Amino acid sequence: MMRAMTSLIALISLFIFPWQVALVAIFAASLIVPPAGLALGLIADLVYYSPGAAFAPYFTLFGILSFGLSFLVHRFVKTRIMEG
Repeated sequence: MMRAMTSLIALISLFIFPWQVALVAIFAASLIVPPAGLALGLIADLVYYSPGAAFAPYFTLFGILSFGLSFLVHRFVKTRIMEG
């Protein structure tokens, strides 16, 4: 239930809060569910990206970065808990 709620809150934050709060919510959701960072980054760029205004789709790049970091952290924590 917590996984679904954090992803849902991050999705809703894309439409309600400023982009800085949305980035924090995306990263928090990504720590709990690693693919959520990538999915929410793609959704944010689908909604807000305009080709002439930005050099790159920054939300997608942040989503890929948060997915990679959270995936590594998630595996590291699971490994350390299982060994101990």
